[in-house]
Amino acid sequence: MDIVLIYLDSLIGYMSHIYTKQKKNALNILSNLDYVYVDWNCLNRDSEKKYSNNQLLDNLKKSAKNKGTLIILMHDTADVNKTYDILKDSISYLRSQGYTFSNFYDFIKK
Repeated sequence: MDIVLIYLDSLIGYMSHIYTKQKKNALNILSNLDYVYVDWNCLNRDSEKKYSNNQLLDNLKKSAKNKGTLIILMHDTADVNKTYDILKDSISYLRSQGYTFSNFYDFIKK
């Protein structure tokens, strides 16, 4: 199993919230420009409300359940939660589940 950990709030997160038709058009434009679009499929819900560190980790575990490759969305601001406080625990948990970590650029070449 491969995992790519995205620890930022970026265009990737933004693109997942665009309406379907506009998203499809945007993806076609990006593809024509040789950009690769990857959407996240796992999250710890760190931007939704204030969670304890244990709750954030539990949210990640629930979101990762029964998935092969994970693209994880986490935020790097302390506005709601301090996700960086549980980053080591998140990585340890995922490794214990058999996940490996890849450089994002190596991942998109696969």
